[in-house]
Amino acid sequence: MPLGTLSENDLIELGTDFTEVFLDGVEGGRIHALHIKVPDPKGCILYFHGNTGHITRWGPIAEELTSFGFDVFVPDYRGYGKSRGKRSQETLYADALLCFDYVNKSYPEKKICLYGRSLGSAMASWLAGRTNAGGVVLETPFNNLRDVAAHHTKIIPVGFLLKYGFRNHLHLRYSKSPILIAHGTKDIIVPYRCGFSLFKTAKSKAEMVTIPGGHHGDLNGYPVFREKLQAFFDKNFGREKIEK
Repeated sequence: MPLGTLSENDLIELGTDFTEVFLDGVEGGRIHALHIKVPDPKGCILYFHGNTGHITRWGPIAEELTSFGFDVFVPDYRGYGKSRGKRSQETLYADALLCFDYVNKSYPEKKICLYGRSLGSAMASWLAGRTNAGGVVLETPFNNLRDVAAHHTKIIPVGFLLKYGFRNHLHLRYSKSPILIAHGTKDIIVPYRCGFSLFKTAKSKAEMVTIPGGHHGDLNGYPVFREKLQAFFDKNFGREKIEK
């Protein structure tokens, strides 16, 4: 897993107002996150980012979601950026719940959207089966990580990830939240079939957005993806604002 650390004094720059948050996790972990805020938000998107890079890369990407009228909370995983601690599948899941509980202190559960991109779909899917979030968005997700790695060990920087299954398909079975899954047909990192397989697991409560020609990191450049996101947010979060 390509990492990259930052010191606590390293500056983070965004175009939107934000605060830096540090949360104490299990087994001595310390999780760093950005809480990006907009006036009169509809809710909060809890954004779990992909495998490559830390918050200086993913902060601006998550920030783009504020255009839909949401605050955004984006944490770094242990060993990324300013986050520290022993990393395992169990600690990653525990950190995800830690972040959800923190966000839930300021936003009603139904006003929280779980958003997982690529690797982040593991944390979002796990939380989806254990919370009553208002919605779940999974961008270029996988059904389980072993299935992806088995076919792409020469492409994906797997490293420690092969130790863990990240069985998203099992967790989504228990989700009661509406789900939006988006995947491009030309994705060579996480093949389209993996996202479609995950959709079939939860299709009674999920919508699949297929992006013809879409790759692993460019879905936000397709108007159909943004249109589907907007429709999903309008349907499940309405236009009501959060009172602060």
